[in-house]
Amino acid sequence: MIAIRIPLRLSMREVKSHHCRLSTSTKEIQVPPTTKQLQIVALRYAIPMIGFGFMDNLVMIQAGDAIDNTFGVALGISTMTAAGFGQCFSDVAGNISGGTVDAAVARLNLPHHHLTEAQLDMRQTRVWRTLGACVGVVTGCLLGMSCLLFMDTDAADRAKRAKELETIFKHVMNDGKQLFGAERASLFMLDEEKGELWSQVATDTKDIIKLGSDEGIIGACVTSGQLINIPDAYKDNRFNSKHDKQASFYTKSVLAMPIKNEEGKVIGGIQMINKKQNGKVIDFTKDDERLATMMAAHVTSFVSIIG
Repeated sequence: MIAIRIPLRLSMREVKSHHCRLSTSTKEIQVPPTTKQLQIVALRYAIPMIGFGFMDNLVMIQAGDAIDNTFGVALGISTMTAAGFGQCFSDVAGNISGGTVDAAVARLNLPHHHLTEAQLDMRQTRVWRTLGACVGVVTGCLLGMSCLLFMDTDAADRAKRAKELETIFKHVMNDGKQLFGAERASLFMLDEEKGELWSQVATDTKDIIKLGSDEGIIGACVTSGQLINIPDAYKDNRFNSKHDKQASFYTKSVLAMPIKNEEGKVIGGIQMINKKQNGKVIDFTKDDERLATMMAAHVTSFVSIIG
């Protein structure tokens, strides 16, 4: 019995040892992929990721911008919060459109690498696969960002700022209209980066008004940093009559006063149009100029409070 069992056990060990050596030798002689095959692997992983990256960034930017311009302005939420909500929409869109991207890639008939499972599991293949995916997703994200070229990226900031100004300055401008006896009153803020004057705080207007920083009488006032009092706008070459034509309005007397911050830098301007007395348009007086100076000082105080 002993003589029979010992050789049997030795035979089983030998079989196992031989099997292990055979498996090891099979792995050792596995042919590595060629450079062309590795390039095809990278390409096949890059193309789908271009589609996913494009969809991800495009939806995130568009949804985030829409949220920022609506709920962001109405509820006062930050741009980063709006971007976070935009990313949520982007993730949902990615799940929904995943099959569409895969189907589109399948129709491209990309070249096949003809690698075995063992070759695909090699370290160099994994590196090329990861590299291709990274290049693809970055390319797709950059393409998705191209929509920024056609968007007003500062619109939400201006709208939020306008809402703050509307809340703080509305009573000032309404009171100012009555104090000056003016037909129209406007408050403009200066955007130095864009070279624009903008405002939502204007009598009989709802939309945001945008002008060149040197456009019209208010632009000349802001550029020079000096008060301007004109009895007849149409006799002044700084006046731009196109706004009158668009609004079917006639501007005659104009009083413009620059607004300066605590450091003396011009940050905007106040404009009063058509001082009326007994139903007739008259010139703005020296008293009106002093009143405009005081009003500008009040506006400066409010601006410093909201930062």
